[in-house]
Amino acid sequence: MQLQSRISRSENLQRARAAALTVVVTALLIMLLPLDAHAADSVHAKKRAKRSTVTATLASLPPIVQPGTSPAAPSDNGTLVATFEPARPGEKVVLEKKVRGDWKVVATATEDAWGSAAFAPGAGTYRASSTSGGRTWTSGSVTTTRWTPEFEDTFSGTTLDPAVWNDQKREHESVYAPRTCARVDPSARRVGGGVLQLGVALDPARLGQPCSWTSTRASGTSPYLLNSQVATEYTRFFQHGIVAARIKPQRAKGMHSGFWLLPSGTKYTDGVPAMGTEIDVMEFFGETGRGTESIGSHVHYYEANWQKVSHGDFFRSTRNALTSSRRNWWDEFHVFSVEWTPTEYIFRVDGREYYRETQAVSQSMQYLVLSNLTSDYELNELTSGELGDTAQVDWVRVFDATSRESARVTRGRKAA
Repeated sequence: MQLQSRISRSENLQRARAAALTVVVTALLIMLLPLDAHAADSVHAKKRAKRSTVTATLASLPPIVQPGTSPAAPSDNGTLVATFEPARPGEKVVLEKKVRGDWKVVATATEDAWGSAAFAPGAGTYRASSTSGGRTWTSGSVTTTRWTPEFEDTFSGTTLDPAVWNDQKREHESVYAPRTCARVDPSARRVGGGVLQLGVALDPARLGQPCSWTSTRASGTSPYLLNSQVATEYTRFFQHGIVAARIKPQRAKGMHSGFWLLPSGTKYTDGVPAMGTEIDVMEFFGETGRGTESIGSHVHYYEANWQKVSHGDFFRSTRNALTSSRRNWWDEFHVFSVEWTPTEYIFRVDGREYYRETQAVSQSMQYLVLSNLTSDYELNELTSGELGDTAQVDWVRVFDATSRESARVTRGRKAA
């Protein structure tokens, strides 16, 4: 019995030692195993935050941020656009105002797909910050004031103001901008409901007559058409500044709406863009069916024999301005603008910069143009059912001023 008891105690001791060893081995294995995905992501995010450099920019702009589905009166309060690069969509952005030497939080927003957030505060000095991964990045400070436009038209009546605008005489052009089958006529546009509607219509003077056209892309026949093209050709001229218009483009293809500037007298000097250029603030060519429709912005001038020199493109990034993935350009108004200085053009939609051009900068007086046109190269995409569609212009404003911007490249600081 005593021998059996000693054997039992020995077996129990061995079992206890084996269990203890199992616990130790298990603990070591757990330590060697990878962290779970969330914990690993958290660690990596913190490491990235500590290592990453962020450019934090705060720009003081005129009131050129006004997306929406309906016409709306323009504001005179300045716009502040905070942008963080690289972007972290969804992160909180904090706007602070300097009050008696201290910084006071006055507004918050979230970064959009641009890495930006827009604010419309009163006059004052401000800075913006964004926090991610336990660190905070802060812009430099800028001061904003109320902005007074040098020129403004809100199209509040039922007719276009003849003291400002004229319908440009363009009939069946074949060289400068081939529109063989179209002419400009006031009956193609109208004013009402607080907007200027720019349309395309059948030409009643040539109903039933086919028009033959040829372009580098295709050829064919089309009905004769009326286009919309109004301008401040004889009344308002501008040299540098910020030019903006709130526009909801047409959905129809086979036509293109535009907001642009042309040199005084519509005269170019061959090979000398400083003497005047075509500045296309925005162009839109309608629905493609692919969900990739983008805004075009260009600068053109001419060499001898009407040889066009062009800068610019169609910018896919402009789609970041759409307020929802379910929305399209023809569903809502946006503010399209160009800041034109002696050294560059800066193109923006709702205050977000998408294109900057330092070549072919005009130093001449230029006038405004709003249009909806049918060029020869797009006529094969136009159908009769689309002729009732229009581009809508809510307002146009010109500011004799430049933006103010403060940009900081920083590794940030540990968040409180």
